[in-house]
Amino acid sequence: MILAEIGKFLGNKVATAIIFIAAVAGGIWCYQHPEHVKTFGHGMKMVLFWLVAVAALPWSSYLFMKPMLQFQAKSLSTNGATIMSIALIGAYCLIDIVLAFYWGDWIGSGTFTWIVLFLGFLAAGTYNFIICESLARHADG
Repeated sequence: MILAEIGKFLGNKVATAIIFIAAVAGGIWCYQHPEHVKTFGHGMKMVLFWLVAVAALPWSSYLFMKPMLQFQAKSLSTNGATIMSIALIGAYCLIDIVLAFYWGDWIGSGTFTWIVLFLGFLAAGTYNFIICESLARHADG
């Protein structure tokens, strides 16, 4: 029992020292390389802009959801209504993708970057679908 307590105490102190040294080393590196910090900050700002745009875009369909559903019910077959709904969600996804590449200066290098982009686009498409379906259910009822 006493050895376990000593191990926890020493492990705690060692972990604290490692974290402190890493934080100091990171601070020194940031002080010596302000251009990298500025570039990283700009990238994070663009990511946040994209996330806000992705979050807000499908909510714009609130403005025309009820008329669109009425048009689908009166004028289109079931397949036509499905295609129109998929086209709306696809348009939102396309806008999300174009904004990401535009704000990213049309570059994407490295496997990790492409994986993150793909996962971001997949998450944005899922979000678009969920919000549009939710708005359609509320507009229909």
